[in-house]
Amino acid sequence: MPTTITGGCRCGQLRYRFEQDGPLLNYCCHCIDCQKSTASAFADQVIVSTDALTLTGRNMTFSTERPSGGTTINRHCPDCFSRVCNANTVYPAMTIVRGGTLDDPSGLEPFAHMWSSRKRSWIAIDHGVPTFPESPDPAEFMRLAMARRAG
Repeated sequence: MPTTITGGCRCGQLRYRFEQDGPLLNYCCHCIDCQKSTASAFADQVIVSTDALTLTGRNMTFSTERPSGGTTINRHCPDCFSRVCNANTVYPAMTIVRGGTLDDPSGLEPFAHMWSSRKRSWIAIDHGVPTFPESPDPAEFMRLAMARRAG
């Protein structure tokens, strides 16, 4: 039975919801772009089906060209400027929701860490969680995500 997941920006003006079967597909990215865009050590991200995601409230977009291809379209709240999600034109079926914007992020456990070559030295990653020094092969990454989904 699907679970309804909700979240939103810091001020509450921009909200989202989606239905999810099984565990959330959460991963962490330690690349420089994610460090800068989050003003933190890494981005905590959740893969969501684009068709399942509903945004309510006003949002503004900011687009960036990706070195690996495609354009990333970032959605922010125009009032508090929180970035709640982004999608890449190369993978239109999935949207990445920022883990910290979930109403209840307590159950997030990443199935992988990417760009570990850029990871801060003080961050300890559990040895059982796959890591990739840079961007993983998309097929391998999705295999890991589906293995998490299957439990």
